[in-house]
Amino acid sequence: GSLSAAFSGFNNLVKMCRGGVDDSWNAVWGSAMTGAFLNRAGGPQAMISGGASYAGFTYVLDKFFATGPAAQQEQRSAELMYTDVPLDY
Repeated sequence: GSLSAAFSGFNNLVKMCRGGVDDSWNAVWGSAMTGAFLNRAGGPQAMISGGASYAGFTYVLDKFFATGPAAQQEQRSAELMYTDVPLDY
């Protein structure tokens, strides 16, 4: 519930603030913000610790599994690519 909503919201906020750039750093920054948000009741130190933990974990997973947009782009086949073709009436 709240974890997914926070991550999705912060991930999209980071993407928007970065001018629509879609790369792995959005997930890292979004995770840092999510960790801080979910640990806000523990005060600033807990927020920093939670943010660093979430961001670090996301970074390691992304590097280990290469799941970012660049890796996904390479995996797409040519069958899924399309080209706009003007229609003659």
